[in-house]
Amino acid sequence: MTRFILVAFDGLRPDMVSPEATPNLAELAAQGTRFAHARSVFPSETRVATPSLITGCRPGGHGMVANTLFDATVAPNRLLRTKLVADVMALAQGAESPLERPSLAERMAPRGLDFALVSAGTAGAAQLLHPAADRLGSFRWNVEDEDGETAALVRDRLGPTPPQTVPNLARLRHAARVLLEIVLPERRPEVALLWLSEPDIAFHWGGLRSPEAQAGLRAADDVLGDIIAWREAQPDAAEIAIIVLSDHGHVTGRGKRSLQQELCRAGFRAGTGLSEGVDIAVAPAAAPGLWFRDASLAPQVAAFLAEQDWAGPLLARDPSILPTGQATPLALLGSGHRRSADLVVTFAGSEADDEWGLPGHAPFDAPDVPEGGGMHGGLHRAELATVLVMQGGPFRRGVIAQMPADLTDIVPTVVHLLGMDPRDMEGRPLAAAWDDREDPAPINGVVELPRGFILQVMQTPEHGRLYPTALLRRP
Repeated sequence: MTRFILVAFDGLRPDMVSPEATPNLAELAAQGTRFAHARSVFPSETRVATPSLITGCRPGGHGMVANTLFDATVAPNRLLRTKLVADVMALAQGAESPLERPSLAERMAPRGLDFALVSAGTAGAAQLLHPAADRLGSFRWNVEDEDGETAALVRDRLGPTPPQTVPNLARLRHAARVLLEIVLPERRPEVALLWLSEPDIAFHWGGLRSPEAQAGLRAADDVLGDIIAWREAQPDAAEIAIIVLSDHGHVTGRGKRSLQQELCRAGFRAGTGLSEGVDIAVAPAAAPGLWFRDASLAPQVAAFLAEQDWAGPLLARDPSILPTGQATPLALLGSGHRRSADLVVTFAGSEADDEWGLPGHAPFDAPDVPEGGGMHGGLHRAELATVLVMQGGPFRRGVIAQMPADLTDIVPTVVHLLGMDPRDMEGRPLAAAWDDREDPAPINGVVELPRGFILQVMQTPEHGRLYPTALLRRP
């Protein structure tokens, strides 16, 4: 049976993969199957992407709809930040997990198969990637872990976790040691996932081609090189496949603003919860969410946003909150859920080159990210495009697959190759990775959106599922 090592480069744009910047990844892609049309989900945020990856379902199926969100039944006076385990578990409301679909580990365990997670990302993301670790007795370690048997084991063997820096080089190396010195040689899981926090951190704080970003990207690529070397030294190397992915891309943030402040200046009572005196809860993001105390305010807010040149089309959990034709249903993108915002605001980005010579820039709302920093979460082409490479084991060599794919298709591919049935998942096995007859070219289309915008999409001939590609102003 093939074993799998999944390596996630958080935030990596596919157009930044090159022999110069990422020699190990570029060589792996040349030797394996690279998916030319791989995409993220919407919103293209990490703690939406991670459960989409691990459950094989889009946000409307698993229920994690934003990095930062509001839920009046859980915390009526504040926003919930899913990078924090406490807030993730608050959303679970006493259950093991807030996810409404089983994770990969939960699917594997009844077959006696083991899943292991090593994460250099946030503790909340690690919880969402492997929510049943304690119950299943399987391996989950995150760089922020301080308590528990696994944290003690890693600390005793490898020393304390280094502090976070920008770029996050020492933590990347530490996480790689956990994988290469403990997990792979000793536990020998059928599937191991290593989540690398770079280049995402350096993109955010330094910009997409800053010295910090280049160092973070090279460090992540060096880790991949070490994993490849470890694999090649194993007697069963031919049966160990490596899948490299990114959860979203990045677009340069240009035109930083606070939607909450913009609404307050326009006379609305907006805040970070629905406490006394606040009518609209606003979650800052590349696609901010709005929750209303009284839905009758929604048309007034929509009218204000329609006058702003930085605002794009509105998406809604229930489009009837606005007059007919003024909002697009989140369900169209697979993102409608009872936790979703009443309205989601998109920003009007540009396809023009940024200051780094990379295509794309967009306004954004993120208090901690500086002007010119990398951003993600919206529907810009650069945010949605992702890296997906499969090499070794059953995967074809030297192939560029044309079929559309997104994060929800990766785990169904692994599940299928482990001999299990993925038909109850929204994603489907990417058979183009091993069968050249199963590689249909995408059917490209356009969805008309309100206020003079279009959404470029892809579909596959056999099931017609939409894969969003880019939000653009109508020509």
